[in-house]
Amino acid sequence: DVEVNGKRFQVAMWVPESAAASAPAAGGTTAKPRARRAGGRAASGGGAGTGSIAVPMQGTIVRVEVAVGDTVAAGQVLCVLEAMKMENNVASDVAGTVAEVKVEAGQAVGAGDIVLVVTPEAAAE
Repeated sequence: DVEVNGKRFQVAMWVPESAAASAPAAGGTTAKPRARRAGGRAASGGGAGTGSIAVPMQGTIVRVEVAVGDTVAAGQVLCVLEAMKMENNVASDVAGTVAEVKVEAGQAVGAGDIVLVVTPEAAAE
């Protein structure tokens, strides 16, 4: 029962099975969800230091700022992705040479798609 402005109401609540399964038992606690880094792959490419540059979410490539053979620095913007009406910079995770450009302006991409490949500096020599 709930009382609102002096009136008593009987309230029933529906809880989906998935929520009920994760609900704590009386006096217990639930496991906390794992934290996820903001920015994901946009800042770090496809994998730490691999040179495979992936997009963090689906969207449309607005522009590609490098070409095959260009030398790039770690953190340099390689292309720009529009997702949810916002432009997101996609940066290199390594210094090196652009080996492959797999996209062009106007192309739709999915989350996790590899859009460029950069040969790391040490491997490029």
